[in-house]
Amino acid sequence: MPHNPGLELDLELELDSRRRIYEFIKNNPGTHMREIQRRLEMPIGVLKFHIQYLVKHEIITEKPDRYYKRYYLTGTLGSLDKEALGALRQQYPRWIILFLLDNPGAKHKELLAQFKLKPSTLSFYLKSLIDKHVVQRRRAGRESSYKIIDQESIVKILVTYRPSFFDKLVDRFLETWFDGFKDAEEIEEAEEDEDASNENDE
Repeated sequence: MPHNPGLELDLELELDSRRRIYEFIKNNPGTHMREIQRRLEMPIGVLKFHIQYLVKHEIITEKPDRYYKRYYLTGTLGSLDKEALGALRQQYPRWIILFLLDNPGAKHKELLAQFKLKPSTLSFYLKSLIDKHVVQRRRAGRESSYKIIDQESIVKILVTYRPSFFDKLVDRFLETWFDGFKDAEEIEEAEEDEDASNENDE
C-alpha cells in the first residue's frame, strides 16, 4: 500500500480528538454534549461523530436526562451515582442539594426563602431530585420537609469531582465539611486519650 501522509494525519487528528473527549468525560462525568462542545471548543459535528463512535464501541455510555444526554465512562459509576451527578451538573438542583446537606429536614418555605424561586419552579426541581432518588420528601400535615437520602455518597461525588463544578458554593461547602470532619476526629482522639488515661489511673 502506498504511503499516504494525509491519511495518517487524519487518523492522528481523529485519535487526538477522541482522546481529548475521553479525558474530558473521565474528569467531568455527567456533562452533556453542548457543555463538552463549549469546554473543548470543538465543532459540534466533529464532536457528535466522535461521541457516537465512543458510544458504539462501549467506551463511554450515554444516559438520557430530560432534554439532554449525559455521558460517562463505561463501567465507572452506578445508576444512582449517575442520577446524582446529572443533578449536580445543574445549577439550582446543585444549590438545593448543598442547602439540604447543611439543613436536613428543611421545609418548602425555607427553600423558597433561600432561593427566591417561584413555588412552581422550586417544586419542579424538588420533584426531579426525588425522582432521581437524591432527595426524600416527608409530609407533616400540610407542610413538607426534605433531606438528602445518601449524604455520604453525595459528599463523595462532590469531593471526587470538585474541580469540574467551577462553583464557589461547592468549594465553600467542602471547606466547611472538611473542617467539621477534622474537628470530629480531634474530639474522638481526645476521648480515646481520656479513656486510656482513666484506665491507667485504675
